[in-house]
Parts: sequence; structure tokens; C-alpha cells
Amino acid sequence: MKNFSKKNRTFSKKIIVIWLVISAITISVNAQMRRKAPNELSVFGGGGYSFLFYHPALSGVHGISSKGFGADLGGSFTAFSGKYVGFHIGLGFGINNINVLVDSFTFVTPNFYAPNLFGDNQPYDLHTNLSGYNEKYRTYFLTIPVMLQFQTTPKRVHRDGINKCFYAMTGVKLNILIKRQYEMEVKELQNMAYFTQLGNWAGTQTFANLGHFKGSTSNGQQKNFMPVFTFEAGIKWYSTNKMNFYTGVYFDCALSDPTKDNKVPFNNYISEEDFQKPSLLKYSNRANVMTVGIKLRLAFFDPKKALLYR
Repeated sequence: MKNFSKKNRTFSKKIIVIWLVISAITISVNAQMRRKAPNELSVFGGGGYSFLFYHPALSGVHGISSKGFGADLGGSFTAFSGKYVGFHIGLGFGINNINVLVDSFTFVTPNFYAPNLFGDNQPYDLHTNLSGYNEKYRTYFLTIPVMLQFQTTPKRVHRDGINKCFYAMTGVKLNILIKRQYEMEVKELQNMAYFTQLGNWAGTQTFANLGHFKGSTSNGQQKNFMPVFTFEAGIKWYSTNKMNFYTGVYFDCALSDPTKDNKVPFNNYISEEDFQKPSLLKYSNRANVMTVGIKLRLAFFDPKKALLYR
């Protein structure tokens, strides 16, 4: 687990270093440009499909999937250093709602002992199976995008003078979590014992916590900070002499695991007390939240400072 945390931190540092290098190069290039695009004050909103990129720690995980939605809205400011590059910063509010579904997952713990099952203590392998697993995460956060915006020279697409250009943005979002709520539900737990010396199975002795047990639910909430790598690209429309309109798609990838501070070893669930709060993500090697969606932005600028393309 410690090695995984170090790898996760190293990955995040590499992303930040690459972004800083790109920033230095583009700022240097724009310093040589004589003409400057006008700064923009804008409002934005977007949303799309969210999911978890998940690495299970257990080998017996079957039928895992995740689905949900993510959205955010807010305001931003873009300061251009030349014709093609601007520095973008903003403040917004976002939400992520993700369901993790698993048909079943199993775990085998060797060399348990079963008192009085066959008249004497015998070693056995405990086979634990959880089926019908559903874990829901709902996250509310403040988001601070810090990005670089790249854009091409506008081209006229209409004889009345409507122009457009291609734009792309990349950087990080600093997501400050307000609240993360989670709910967990498991439909059924089954414990089976295989006695290696006897070559027999046992699975009905409920007094020894073997057999089928009804499901359980739990809930709670967490708070922490989560940096996100983000990329956005699309078309910038020069709609009036005071306003521009952006239409694009975006991709967000959380650089940290939302359950990294709550990792626990797998519990064998050999009693009903153990079965109160299982959490599949807490056993994971890694889980990163990702979102793919559509972003719209309405930008306003001072027409006296506008760079007109003809």
C-alpha cells in the first residue's frame, strides 16, 4: 500500500511538471507577439458521464462496473498574453454521483479452525462470497480551474462576419470537497468452509458463521482535497463585438484516490458484526474518478480592446 501511494504521488508530480514546462514555453512564445487578444470574463457550465477507473485488490471480483454523472458551473477569467495563448482561472461548484456495481467478489482465507464441527478442531479454508454489491458515491465540491488556453487564428464562416476558431485548454482543477456521501448495499453473504484434511465442505453451520446471511447497508460521509487533471477542446464562436461563445468537450481525471486515507485489509466477515460496513473501494489498489462531458462558456470582453480579425 505504501508503494502504491508513492507511485500515485510520483504520477501527480509528473503531470504538474509537464504542465509547467508547457506553460513556460507558450508564455515565452506569446511574449514575442505584438498583437494581443482581449481578456475575457465568462460564465460556464457543463456535465457528462462519470465513472471510476478501478483496480481491485482481490482476484475474485466479477462483473464490476461503474456509472454516473458529473457536472459543474461557475465563473472564470482568461488573461491573454498574445494572440493565441491565455491564462485561465475560475471558481465554480460541482457534483459527482457514481454507482459502483459488482455481481460478486470472493476471498479465500486459509487455515481457519472450526471448533466442534466434526467433534474436533479441524483446519479449513474459509471461502467468503459477497453478491449483489452496490456502492453509491455522491460528492459536492468547490472547483478552482487553473488552465492554459490555446486558440488558432479565427476564420470567417459566414458572409455577415461571424468568425470561429479552434481552442484547447489543459491544466488542473483544485477540487475542495464540501461533502462526500456514500451508501453501500450487499444483498447476500455466504461463508463456506473446505476442510483440507477431510476433503469435505461445510456451509450450513450458522453457529460457526457458515452459510447464507442476509444483506447489509451502511452510509457515511468524508471530506478531503482532490486535484484533477483536465483537458478541454472545441470551437470558439465570435458572436458579437462584446461576447464570444465556447462549445467544447472536456475530460477530467482525478489525480488522487478518494479512498486513499481509508484503506483497510479485507475482512473475512466471520460474524454479523464484521458484516456491518464492508466497502469494496477501501480494499482497492487504486480508484480514480473520471468524467467525459460537454462544456459551454459565455465570454464577455471590452470591445475597445478587442483584436479584430479580418
